[in-house]
Amino acid sequence: MRTLAAIATLLMVATSAFAAPSIVGDFQAWDPADPGTELTLDGNGIYVYTHSFLAGSYVYKAVDGDAWGLDFPGNNQPITLAADDDVTFYVNLGATVGVKEGDEYVFDSLHPPIVCGSLQSELGGIDWDQTDMVTTVMEDGDADGIWEFSSVIPAGSYEFKIVLNNNWDQNTPPGGANLVFVSDGLTPVVFTYDMSNNTTTVQTSAPPAVIDVRIDGDGTDAASYLVQFSEDMDQTTAETASNYTVTGGAVVTSAVQDADASLVHLTVSPALTEGYDYQVTVTGVTSVGGTPVDPSSNSDCFYIHLVTLELNMHLYIDANGIPTSVHVQGDTHPFTWDQCAGAETFDADADSTYSVDQYFTMGYTCGAAAESLEAKYKYVVDCATWEGDYDFGHYVTLDPNSASQTQNVWWNDVAPSDNISCDVGVRFQVTELPDTFDILTDVVEVYGTSAPLDWVVGTALFDDGTNGDLTAGDGTYSVLLTFPTGTYRFLEYKYAINGVFECDTYPNRALELDDVDGCMGSRVGPMELMELWDWCDTVTTVPETQLIQERSWGVIKSMYR
Repeated sequence: MRTLAAIATLLMVATSAFAAPSIVGDFQAWDPADPGTELTLDGNGIYVYTHSFLAGSYVYKAVDGDAWGLDFPGNNQPITLAADDDVTFYVNLGATVGVKEGDEYVFDSLHPPIVCGSLQSELGGIDWDQTDMVTTVMEDGDADGIWEFSSVIPAGSYEFKIVLNNNWDQNTPPGGANLVFVSDGLTPVVFTYDMSNNTTTVQTSAPPAVIDVRIDGDGTDAASYLVQFSEDMDQTTAETASNYTVTGGAVVTSAVQDADASLVHLTVSPALTEGYDYQVTVTGVTSVGGTPVDPSSNSDCFYIHLVTLELNMHLYIDANGIPTSVHVQGDTHPFTWDQCAGAETFDADADSTYSVDQYFTMGYTCGAAAESLEAKYKYVVDCATWEGDYDFGHYVTLDPNSASQTQNVWWNDVAPSDNISCDVGVRFQVTELPDTFDILTDVVEVYGTSAPLDWVVGTALFDDGTNGDLTAGDGTYSVLLTFPTGTYRFLEYKYAINGVFECDTYPNRALELDDVDGCMGSRVGPMELMELWDWCDTVTTVPETQLIQERSWGVIKSMYR
């Protein structure tokens, strides 16, 4: 099941050192440093916060610290109360507290986890309906931080994910394939979701089945594969190599059971080849209790696609030096988001381009047509420094009709052609400040993504004929700034009065630095901006439903015009 695209964004400012995590929203002025909405760690390993709401509709996010840039998920999360009530928020801060890696989750007590998948129609609902609050809602009756749902489900094989807050912004396991289980139609299937470590389990009395066969390890060895069973398997039968057959002439030369007894590592010879479809069939393997693998669910089909991943690190190395390691991470197996668990890339030619051959095994229903899949990925340096923010990512389409491809990208998607070739001047000018603005005490500032701007300390604008202001006392506040050669040409920025940002729930302003006519040396320069304070104010009367669908800088700018 694919997640829906993000439909709203918030102002993102500089990341600060880790502080207490918190819930932020329109009910507390979107203040990530507000001590009144800080989360506390309970005895179950979950961060919680309870807030008393008046009846009405609200939106919120969680922040892994006290500054924008550590907020998640991508979209604002809605809650609606028909009457005054308390709402409890539950948060998992992911593998590394204080660092946003894409494995952080939040939900509220009005929207507990649900089991969402192909089983819902069997129980009276609609398959893959993430809004269903009746059919497969999970409960934490014993308050141990583990949510549960159980039901007798008709015999068959099913797929599912756990969905939080009734939307696809947050579903687990993150990325990759849906979870699979087999029901015998007689005994209850028990689902559990542990919020503290973001793990999902399913217990069933059906005969063991082959759930998945996929590339093993970091995906760089086309001779290594992992078989996943629906339950723990007997070691002797699981480690008998002759119990596994592979189409295409390859032979299983070894089978080794994992510490997780539902997993078996296979080695095949010769290595499987990209561009081909394969089927792995299991016979003679039994469960720990001696039950043979279900002959109707004992095989898995997949195709192999090879992607040569190339990362140009020239600009990064110029600024930071040679990294110790560069790993690739992502949302589709064998990609993970586990810092250094993904494939490591290497600069074999010492040309500042890091690369690795990454194999993907894309599963499909045997006998059906294989489908393409889009995978998101990004790189991490020294197991600590990620490209971009939470929403950033490169994308690659895994196509069953092609054997291989090369993906060549620049770190942070910034190439030399994306940087300015001269010092570019920009005169920021803001007019029509609010009627409450006090010219004696209030300060207008501009913040942004590239020096001399940043998101921590604002740069003041003036209306006194200095610092690039053209006319003193005309109500237009200005400052002339120079962005040095080599600056990333795509600038994001916002204005603020006394540290309070304009349009604080809308996207940043955007500007492309012009090194043709904006140079401060031999060419015309500087660029001239004449802008209204709080540009989004003119569209706040547009219906909220329309804004939710159209909340982007380009669209709102067009609406304003």
